[in-house]
Amino acid sequence: MWIKEPEEKLTESLNETVNFLYKENNIYIMDNHLAAGWSWLNEINPTNSHYFLHIDRHYDLLDSPTSVKKEIIDNEVDLKNLTFQQYLDLRQTGNNGDTWPLFRWDNYIINLQLVYPDLYDETFFATFKDGNTNEEFVKNEMDFLEMANGLEYLIKEAKTDKGWIINLDIDYFFNHVNDNRIQIFSDDFIVHLSKSLKKILNDVKVLTICLSPECCGGWNNALRITNIICEVLEIDFNNELNKIVK
Repeated sequence: MWIKEPEEKLTESLNETVNFLYKENNIYIMDNHLAAGWSWLNEINPTNSHYFLHIDRHYDLLDSPTSVKKEIIDNEVDLKNLTFQQYLDLRQTGNNGDTWPLFRWDNYIINLQLVYPDLYDETFFATFKDGNTNEEFVKNEMDFLEMANGLEYLIKEAKTDKGWIINLDIDYFFNHVNDNRIQIFSDDFIVHLSKSLKKILNDVKVLTICLSPECCGGWNNALRITNIICEVLEIDFNNELNKIVK
């Protein structure tokens, strides 16, 4: 079902625009990663600790501690009870009075930890080490072979009472080659990873999938890979999107 339904024409997402948010069971699909935090809060108790796996070209580990304290903690805002639109409407203010969204595509992970300090237990990152990192937060880093070949073992061997948050960005499968965005993993690799995800879904509290179209070379690339993943996971996202987007 649509949490946020897209318009007929998809627009740029970049760092703070959300075109859509789709939910099927405990799987959420979005074009902008800032929606991941709200999605997690719909499936978990944020006062408990969870294992966290982040598969993304970027770390997404910036934060806004002053704004989080002022706008959320001091105002006693209950993030878990906000509608998605209320979550999107949270703002932070600059020194010159300009405002912009409190949650962006690069700060949602640590911003949530500032509100819920026990949210994450052990953390695992499969990235290309792009963007700002946080040495205290990134406890385990995995290359693509470790992640692809060891995903089932990693999830099954962990203490299942904590549950897993798995956070996948489609831009993991793309990278810069000169001025172009090139798919650097084969469709077969993506199918393999998707099959591994499908096998461990019963041990996962929530799976978020982000398209990040500008980081993949455009909507066509991002949607094509998303459709491969959804076909394996048996999610009807593509049909639902095609009913609306022209």
